[in-house]
Amino acid sequence: MAHAPVTELEVEEGGCRIRIARGGGTQPAATPAPAIAAVDTGSAPVATAPAPAAPVADAVITAPSYGVFHLSPSPGAAPYVTVGQDVQAGQEVGLVEAMKVFNAVRTTQAGRIAAVLVEDGTEVEAGTPLFRLA
Repeated sequence: MAHAPVTELEVEEGGCRIRIARGGGTQPAATPAPAIAAVDTGSAPVATAPAPAAPVADAVITAPSYGVFHLSPSPGAAPYVTVGQDVQAGQEVGLVEAMKVFNAVRTTQAGRIAAVLVEDGTEVEAGTPLFRLA
């Protein structure tokens, strides 16, 4: 969102509403949609299927600082990680460069890289989501 012309985004799907706002709003990032109360009409009871469990949120690896994000240690080199690759806690998965200083991007937990959320060479801010783990 740092480079998008929007300041707020709200999505609702499957009974779950997610609101993202730039500027550090005080509302929670995710709120459940209100439940619909059942009304007894006096008819025979109807069997209902249990509600599906809410999906567990995937872990996200974020930028440690402001700078330019790099997927590989040098131009033309293979990337640190690719989608589908398993990673261990503490493993280096990228770099953020600011004023010729390179800060390692490391995982905080083990998992599998589900998505690369930022393109190589993109300017990022501290806390910008870079990878999603499954």
